[in-house]
Amino acid sequence: MGRPKGEFDKEFRGTIAKKVVIRQNKVLGTILSAYPDMSNIIPSEAQLAQRDKLRRAQNYAKVFLSNPANKAFYKERCGPRQRPHNVLISELMKGITPFPPEQA
Repeated sequence: MGRPKGEFDKEFRGTIAKKVVIRQNKVLGTILSAYPDMSNIIPSEAQLAQRDKLRRAQNYAKVFLSNPANKAFYKERCGPRQRPHNVLISELMKGITPFPPEQA
């Protein structure tokens, strides 16, 4: 496992050619590891259902927040370091139906 030292390494994260994963850790810094082999993994029905639910929530949030009034409404509901998209996705995953703001 390699751990580069310096300030520049804090910017890097992601994968390289599906061979190496670059991760950031508060304690260890930058961590390089092998890309996970998921070829033998068979997701359960519950996992597939959850993935589908998240996929539908993402699509709905993208369309819903394209309206500037809806986006402004959810921007007001955001806490520190939150984005309207994340707040809406959280509500959708909890089963809370979003209501667009009342039009004046």
